[in-house]
Amino acid sequence: MKKTFYAYKGMTLRNIKVYLKDRMAIVISMLTQIIVLGLYLLFLKSNYVDMIKASLGELESLVEARDIEGLINSWLVAGVIGTSVVTVALNSLSVMVSDRQNKINFDYGASPVKSGTVVLSYFSGAVINTVLLSEILLTAGLLFVSLSGGLIYSVTDVLLIYGLTALGSVSSTLILMFFVSPFKKSSTLNSFGVMVSVAIGFVIGAYIPVSQFDESIQTAVNLVPGSHIAGMMRNVLMAPAIDRIDESLKGIDNGAFADGIESTFALKMNLFDNEVGTEFMLAYSIIAAVVFLALNFTAFKFSSKTNE
Repeated sequence: MKKTFYAYKGMTLRNIKVYLKDRMAIVISMLTQIIVLGLYLLFLKSNYVDMIKASLGELESLVEARDIEGLINSWLVAGVIGTSVVTVALNSLSVMVSDRQNKINFDYGASPVKSGTVVLSYFSGAVINTVLLSEILLTAGLLFVSLSGGLIYSVTDVLLIYGLTALGSVSSTLILMFFVSPFKKSSTLNSFGVMVSVAIGFVIGAYIPVSQFDESIQTAVNLVPGSHIAGMMRNVLMAPAIDRIDESLKGIDNGAFADGIESTFALKMNLFDNEVGTEFMLAYSIIAAVVFLALNFTAFKFSSKTNE
């Protein structure tokens, strides 16, 4: 048991270092976030600021400009982290595929280390890398939102958003590992990675809020577990800005602005023409992680039998 633990620990550390030493892999992991940030600075920010001001109408004079900016900036941060837990997890799993391509897995097979320990080390390494990089981005994002919009998050909110990032990292790694496990060449993973990186920004509403899509498309993208992680992040990150603007309006609009923002920025998600809140999103994310944990375990057991 002790030898197995040390073997697992050593292989996990090795997988983490292999990924972190590959600067190009890290850059590729961050490519979607760079695109999100670029689109935000060039197009999205001004468009959404103008949209919010238009929705306020004559009440705009009651709301501080920094509160509107804080609202939009917090939406950006949720999109960046929501995509990060997916893209970093995917690129971290490249170590597993690369080892197969380079026949390093044969060395593991010839050693006394159990194959289950090897697989677990790939999973753990990917999760740790994803949590590490995503939470570094999150820390920078929280500082950005606080400085630009003057938003102050409670200790509970901060712990919650870091916890959601960890949950998203575990969930994304489990899901992607199931699909990546059969890959034997890095070129195959790269092609798959391009598709995921392009799609994930739309799926979680990082480029355009999902509420802008047709209802059937909303249901389709909201079936993806990552969209629920991003939805919960938006709820936590955007809530202080919505509350401040609502307080500035002093009830004149009877809460219409807050309701409109929640609908526009998909703080409540549409599934089969029904709105679901954060409780459902959390339950859905946990269930998805458990399901894919079982699928990964089943796939591992099957591949182990076929290789015997």
